[in-house]
Amino acid sequence: MAINVGDVIFRVEVPGSSPEAIALFSVATEDPNPIHVDPEFARECGFDQVIQQGPMTTAHFAQLLTKRFGIERLVSLDLAFTAPVFPNESLTMTATVVDVDDQIRLQLASVKASGVQTAKGTASIALKDD
Repeated sequence: MAINVGDVIFRVEVPGSSPEAIALFSVATEDPNPIHVDPEFARECGFDQVIQQGPMTTAHFAQLLTKRFGIERLVSLDLAFTAPVFPNESLTMTATVVDVDDQIRLQLASVKASGVQTAKGTASIALKDD
């Protein structure tokens, strides 16, 4: 199946993570920032509650990309985080083809139900050897 510029590779809604899952991710990634686990600290930082780690969004994209293309074809994945994600907020994650030459280049976006973009970035996928 040919992949062309403009193709949407996926548009998937990922369920939100519980505060417990966010805390476990902090432990697993050795992330000591209390903004992810301490509601009082999060309030002191201007948030109503703890916030999800950006790398959780990266992990979702990595999982979706490797499920679609295979881990051996994922060349790069680069995200910038543009807004906080709070516990239990689902995200719609989209990958759109922006170029096909020696690799498939994708534009990535993660958006809350409210329409606020939480992450944007790019990924490169190796062409399949046939």
